[in-house]
Amino acid sequence: MNHEVFKDLVPNYLERLTSDETRRLMEAHMESCPECREYMEDMKEEGMENQVEQRTAERKQIDYLKTVRSKNKKKIFVVIASMLGLFIFLAVANYILFDSMWIADQGNVDTIIQKEQSTVTMTFKSKKSDRYLLAVEQVMNHPYTDQIFIYESWDLIPSPPWLPYDRFKDGVSVTYTFADKDTLVLNDGRKIKLTGDDKVTVQYDGRTEEIRLKDLYDGKKE
Repeated sequence: MNHEVFKDLVPNYLERLTSDETRRLMEAHMESCPECREYMEDMKEEGMENQVEQRTAERKQIDYLKTVRSKNKKKIFVVIASMLGLFIFLAVANYILFDSMWIADQGNVDTIIQKEQSTVTMTFKSKKSDRYLLAVEQVMNHPYTDQIFIYESWDLIPSPPWLPYDRFKDGVSVTYTFADKDTLVLNDGRKIKLTGDDKVTVQYDGRTEEIRLKDLYDGKKE
């Protein structure tokens, strides 16, 4: 076997791709040829270096992927924690501002009646600085009855001016429009003739206050 053929077969020899007969011929040639034996050793060392470099590169790639994965996990954890914190905050705020309401005690509420031309406004304002009120209406048309439930709740969180319930600090209002003393104008524009039975009822805790609409037209409760 000449040198050139030997050198051409070395890569296959190192990868164990040669036949058994070719392998024996090459090993026999190396025993009698120091040059080819040295060439084989050099090729082995070069192959080892390439393997080491490849393994190092693979290890760096794995380490990089682990670092990226770890950072992504931290980002996901931060996002989840932030969303959970926001959810808890909104749940607590919703409970304080809306769910923790109760029917107001009449003794804690000031009622102010104001008349401007044909419009009469009833304003309910809490006497306590740490409370706010909410008025819920339930209207029945025959006879006309506007049942108003006055709720109160703790005002523990300062209200940003852009939130709609900020106005509750100055009281909540219910407005009525009259065509005349005997005629009420509804929100949809319809007019109804008033009788002595048509009234507004204000529901407090354990007590109901009734106001005739004809009296309300005069700007008074009774």
